[in-house]
Amino acid sequence: MMFMTSPLRVVVGVIIGMIAAGAGVSAAAAPAPATTATRPTIDQKCQRLADRWRERFDAERMTCIVSPPFVVAGDGGRQRVNRYVDHTIRAAAAALHEKFFDRARPDEPVLILLFESAESYERLAKKWLGDEPTTPYGYFRRDNIMVMNVGTGTGTLVHELVHALIRPDFPGVPEWFNEGLGSLFEQCTLAECDIRGLENWRLPALQRAIRDKKLRPLKELINDADFYGDHHVGLNYAQARYLLMYLQEQGKLAEYYKRLRTEQAEDTTGLKTLEAVIGPKSLAEFEKEWRAWVLRLTFP
Repeated sequence: MMFMTSPLRVVVGVIIGMIAAGAGVSAAAAPAPATTATRPTIDQKCQRLADRWRERFDAERMTCIVSPPFVVAGDGGRQRVNRYVDHTIRAAAAALHEKFFDRARPDEPVLILLFESAESYERLAKKWLGDEPTTPYGYFRRDNIMVMNVGTGTGTLVHELVHALIRPDFPGVPEWFNEGLGSLFEQCTLAECDIRGLENWRLPALQRAIRDKKLRPLKELINDADFYGDHHVGLNYAQARYLLMYLQEQGKLAEYYKRLRTEQAEDTTGLKTLEAVIGPKSLAEFEKEWRAWVLRLTFP
């Protein structure tokens, strides 16, 4: 069956076209609105990121594995990189999401560069990113790139992974808590979507400061707006780490994180939320018990 176009439809079409032309409207030039269907998925973003870096990875004979939201490249061979992805990165990420980061996941790729030696770590951080690392272990950049010297172990890999995953879940997280949580899992156990921090190398310096009466009160640590500025920054990391480990041992760490995330507008430092979580104990009583607990720990 054939359909004929009536003269009336032709006239109406011409008039509409003239109106559009007079208004300067061009159907071809109008941008299509962004929709969920046209927006790239995290899988697509990760693949595009891997493709952009492919030439550099090939030149250094690095294995690249796309495992959204991560793009992982390492110079230790495919089998070794696979182990990092399966047994450290994805295992730790699953446990952290299960226990803490249950509100938001990364919607942008996280690029993880794994170097087996200090030489390749320092050389390629400089060549590719213009960085001169200030730590021999690894670091997380604000453009979602983790640069790691895994020749020193995988503890720092989990530490920096915490920073990458907490960022979308709690954008306004206080620095002391961010670094304390990352440091907590430098030495940890991973099993069945559970992650627990263990005693580590930061303990002796903290114990020494307590014994020598040189450790500032927890209130000062938490309220300090410049976590990195003090020349005792290493002690800041240790104090924050073992505070969170104590809450972990009391079964209150996940609760504290989630309450702090919810109440951050009213409690930007986390001090009021900590006092609520440890109640009815006062902060002074809690700190006295915390210091005694720290002194009983041993490492190694």
